[in-house]
Amino acid sequence: KDDTNSDADKIERLRLKKQLKKQRQKEKKAEAAKQADEARQKKEKEKLQLQKMKKEQATKKNEKKKFSDTKQTNEFKSLRKGVKYLDLKVGNGPVVQHRKKIRVEYTLRAKNHTTGKIIDASKNFGFRLGKGEVIEGYDIGLEGMRVGGIRRLIVPKQAGYHNDDIGAGRGADLYFEIELLYVAP
Repeated sequence: KDDTNSDADKIERLRLKKQLKKQRQKEKKAEAAKQADEARQKKEKEKLQLQKMKKEQATKKNEKKKFSDTKQTNEFKSLRKGVKYLDLKVGNGPVVQHRKKIRVEYTLRAKNHTTGKIIDASKNFGFRLGKGEVIEGYDIGLEGMRVGGIRRLIVPKQAGYHNDDIGAGRGADLYFEIELLYVAP
């Protein structure tokens, strides 16, 4: 009787051991499937991000191409004191008015608008137009501009810093690219 009991116990223990082994194998398979699924989702997410980045880069390239196409097809227009301008984008907001507070984003370069050394730049520069708070060429060049517009200016020394050297050389022309952000009501 003890032999039968001990054999039955052994068989039961072996059966339980086998069940536990199968359960562990199932758990391992489930964990491996879960990890594979997470890896696949991560890879898919990275692929989507890469596609989004490529799309954004293509959009930026197209915008730059539009701007460079505009530059090639349009001529700079002359204003007083030798200031010249070219509208890259005509805004659809309010028109700049004398003595009104305005805000612009600008980049000032030496030599030319695209590859010249950046001398100065601001994302949010505010002043009153026509009050002499900025160089005269800036006041002249922004006349008639609308909010949302982007304009390139070429400011000669007589409307800029005269013979002072601000980083572009003594009496050099100044090349601005300006976006009008705001005009006070």
